[in-house]
Amino acid sequence: MVSHVWSMKMNDDVQVVYVSLYAKYILAALLDCTVKGQAIGYRNGAAIALRFLLPVLCMDISSDGALLVTGSANKNLKIWGLDFGDFHKSSFAHANSVMAVQFVHNTHYVFSVEKDRLIKYWDADNFELLLTLKGHHAEVWCLSISNRGDFIISGSHDRSIRRWDSTEEPFFIEVV
Repeated sequence: MVSHVWSMKMNDDVQVVYVSLYAKYILAALLDCTVKGQAIGYRNGAAIALRFLLPVLCMDISSDGALLVTGSANKNLKIWGLDFGDFHKSSFAHANSVMAVQFVHNTHYVFSVEKDRLIKYWDADNFELLLTLKGHHAEVWCLSISNRGDFIISGSHDRSIRRWDSTEEPFFIEVV
């Protein structure tokens, strides 16, 4: 049995909804280029309101509830702190719309995928690009990370689903 227990009125169409781990935050990305939400059970349910240039297409909150990452149609990846709603960093992370973002569980590392066929791996604390994965032949639309963070699955317009396994092989960050 399922019953309706709560509603939040929005002033525009809802593009994306997200519930954080332990339901601390409930967020909605709206067509009017805002992300609105509610911190449930904290600070008397404090409201969250963030503004963007173009609509947000995807978002995720780190396991510890400290960071929010958003991806949008303007090719941006944005990192926000949720303790005070402070803006940390923004970058033109991709050559096309960011279609999906997801934190690796219990870390501040995040994967992002986009329409330019690439999967990117980021350090959200330092906002550094750590790795770029190539392999799809068309737009990458979606992504899922295993609970242990040992592999990711990506889905693409090339009609393929790919598994990418974590290895012990070291990689080096190129400083430009």
